[in-house]
Amino acid sequence: MKTTINLDYQAILANTAQPVHFALLFETPESTLERPRPVAFTLVLDRSGSMMGEPLEAAKAAARGVIRNLRRDDLFSAVAFDTEARTILPLATVRDKEAAIKVIDGIRTGGCTNLTAGWMLGRDELKKAPAGTLRRLLLLSDGLLNQGITGPDQVTSIVGNGLEVERIRTSCLGFGDGYDEDLMARLAAVTNGHFYDANAAEKLPAIFEAELDGLQQTVVMNLRVRMKRLDFVDGMHYLGGTEPLLLPDGRQEFALGDLMADETLAAVFRIDVLAIPELAPGRPAATLDGEALLEAEILYDEIVDGGIKSVTGMRTVRVRPTQDAADLKVNETALSWITPSLAARIVAEAMTKRDAGQVDEARRILEKGITRMEAYGRPEETGDALRLLRRTLEQIGDDNTFFESRKSMLYSGRAFMIPRTRAHWSGLAEEAPSFSKRPPRRSPKPGSTNEPKQPADGK
Repeated sequence: MKTTINLDYQAILANTAQPVHFALLFETPESTLERPRPVAFTLVLDRSGSMMGEPLEAAKAAARGVIRNLRRDDLFSAVAFDTEARTILPLATVRDKEAAIKVIDGIRTGGCTNLTAGWMLGRDELKKAPAGTLRRLLLLSDGLLNQGITGPDQVTSIVGNGLEVERIRTSCLGFGDGYDEDLMARLAAVTNGHFYDANAAEKLPAIFEAELDGLQQTVVMNLRVRMKRLDFVDGMHYLGGTEPLLLPDGRQEFALGDLMADETLAAVFRIDVLAIPELAPGRPAATLDGEALLEAEILYDEIVDGGIKSVTGMRTVRVRPTQDAADLKVNETALSWITPSLAARIVAEAMTKRDAGQVDEARRILEKGITRMEAYGRPEETGDALRLLRRTLEQIGDDNTFFESRKSMLYSGRAFMIPRTRAHWSGLAEEAPSFSKRPPRRSPKPGSTNEPKQPADGK
């Protein structure tokens, strides 16, 4: 996997404290695995009364598509929940796909929404998968938790523990207008899974397919970045929406999840840089590489023929102090990755104010963000970010518009926080960001190995 560091400004004014943004870009190569590893995939489907009719029929059609696309050695299970949860298909390889489809077809709607019980049964099925197997749970619900364990913090803790202990990633699909978007986004974020907002039944098959496809094409697992602050750094902030783990040595660890073959993911950070003199005390003049601000240790597990290989690499984030204004040039490549994540954080801040009834303050935050993006003077590179901010500004003022659009706004913000090239976009097609457009699917090269083209440090 190739890793590169892209700063919005590679040179900053000397003797001036200022923020710097950078994107850590992770690029996986085209897969060359001769035979992909088996995966374990569980569907947890809401069959409460509100799913009656088209919603449940669409979910069952999507599940049928998943079953038909399973590879011979893949493991699959299905759980359905209403007031209670029940395992419909225990975890196993699916040799008789038509028989499994008949079981799915037999699901009928029932009572309330015991989402936590459904997730826990799905977890228990995935625990049966052999050690080292990729495990993914896709949770679909169209309603609010109203049965069983319903406390958001408790549910989040249970799902997060599923990743920590059982290595289960949870993706959440909110369907319709009645689900709790804050909870579903939170459950996905705590395990680095995906969050989808689906406002139409016909979107479900593509989402189900994307989840299975992404699992089957995973080549990098458990990507983490450990950051150490050096001199001249007053603070560091990750814009991806999740909190870091504080390590005993003082470093911060950020979990970024898994990557598919031929995918690019951007982890975006802001550094609050203290004033850097051109000649720091006791130091020689700054080198051409600039002043070191952060040391980043990058760790991940790579799927290769015959097993899994652990990889570690080091990178250093540097910026060059200057007194020549002509050196202050914006990095256009970096902007296309940094500004979507930056805009997403601005939207999140504005929505927090709007939820608290501070409409004017929410508008001010968005207007200030738009002005900031326009100040870069690069409309092509900042286009995704500006569209998100302007669309949110249009919708956030009027009560009806805001509450009708809140789910899609939260979904868009979550998708923009961690830009990646192969993430499935479930929103309106005309609002899809440029980074979400998936590249053409490529066929594996038989008989070859998946040796990395470059080590983690990109050198």
